[in-house]
Amino acid sequence: MKFRVEIGVLAGTFASQQLAFAHLLDANPGADLEQVEVLARPFGPRLRGYFPDDTVAQLEQLTEPTLILLLPGSGVAPRDTRMLRFVGRYSGTLTRALLPDTE
Repeated sequence: MKFRVEIGVLAGTFASQQLAFAHLLDANPGADLEQVEVLARPFGPRLRGYFPDDTVAQLEQLTEPTLILLLPGSGVAPRDTRMLRFVGRYSGTLTRALLPDTE
């Protein structure tokens, strides 16, 4: 099922996905990292799963090599940190499977 959501985008430079997640936890203790996507270049293939083509084209123009998508419920503040720049919030879609109640 597809849900229309607002997705926060941060941009920065990290040597690995693990270092990006570590920085997010330092800046946002208690963040739910299952609701965070860390993307390295090329961004397009992964961004297309969330955003329309015009938004993808806009985000691909950013100069930073790492993008972080803040999905609803991430608990990560959409703001600049010492290593990240808040780019903005963008309308996108989130695809989730609805699981039947097994009880």
